[in-house]
Amino acid sequence: MNIFEPIKQVRASDAVHNQLKDAILTGKYKAGDKLPSERELIETFQVSRTVVREALKVLAATSFVEIKHGATGGAFVNDITFDRLSDAWNDLFVSGKLTIPDLIEARMLIEPMIARKAAENINDHYISKLHDALSKEDGTKKYPETVLNRSRVHYVIAEMSENNFLESICKTLVILIRNITNEFQPPTDEVHPLHMHDNLVDAICKGDGAKAAEEMKLHLEKFIKLMAAAEKKYRDEKSDYASSKNSFLSL
Repeated sequence: MNIFEPIKQVRASDAVHNQLKDAILTGKYKAGDKLPSERELIETFQVSRTVVREALKVLAATSFVEIKHGATGGAFVNDITFDRLSDAWNDLFVSGKLTIPDLIEARMLIEPMIARKAAENINDHYISKLHDALSKEDGTKKYPETVLNRSRVHYVIAEMSENNFLESICKTLVILIRNITNEFQPPTDEVHPLHMHDNLVDAICKGDGAKAAEEMKLHLEKFIKLMAAAEKKYRDEKSDYASSKNSFLSL
């Protein structure tokens, strides 16, 4: 049995792209830094201008750099954020590879655990951040700002887990659910009334992990019921149940 594979020739632009990407990921170029000019890259890699531009084009398309034009222009390194994960999962949802029931089940499994860890990691700094997030929940009545404001508590709790992977998953799930609701834009006070987070935040601030996990589960269950009711109202008005199999109504 042959355990080897034929050697594949790598395109010059791919080789340049891979080296530049590696330099960004390993911190040789940080967010805000300007990559060497086209002329410098041509000399460094001993390739044509077309090859360099193709490599930079791919870096820009994948959000590693932003291309700015003009006298002070060039390729500037973007910050690597969790938005990349959110965008990828959103593409999977739009393509039908993920469903609302998938996302809800994931939140029900993950967020109570995150709330427990948040309670275990409680300190004065986190208490201040939680209370600040709560205070902003009634800051506006305009959609979608209300939804964003009432998501902040979840972002802070995710941060308090002090686990970057859990934080990225939680934030991505919250963002995806928020984006999905844009279809029917339910009044925020109907699906997420004020003070829904009060008991949850209280349990976390007291350092009660078991209670925090329980309150998160209760909070999500209530939110799902309210969201399903709002979606049903929307679809009743539109006489549209064509996509209700992939919705809160299917839960």
